[in-house]
Amino acid sequence: MAKKDFSQADPGALYQSIAQATAEKGERIFTEEEKAEMLQSMKTRGQKGVKLPRINVAFSPEVYDYVTTMAQVRGQSITQFINHILKQNMEANMEIYEKAIEFRNSL
Repeated sequence: MAKKDFSQADPGALYQSIAQATAEKGERIFTEEEKAEMLQSMKTRGQKGVKLPRINVAFSPEVYDYVTTMAQVRGQSITQFINHILKQNMEANMEIYEKAIEFRNSL
């Protein structure tokens, strides 16, 4: 079987055919604004092509107990609680954060 040569293919037409085939299967293609809104609200579950950044974090036992307990007290998931705490810290240190970003961009 010979290999197909796609070197002369129009990328725009190829993208359109892929988007059309995907849309025909019932998968929705989101606009950039819709993606940004989903990411900000953290509601990306089941949305193809819209993923939140993830990290693997290890906690000491006492910190893990604190996080899980406080998340339950607030009626939040652990992720929501940690994001809440980090946003509070980010707001409290916004001036330092902006200076750090400025320094990083100057390198």
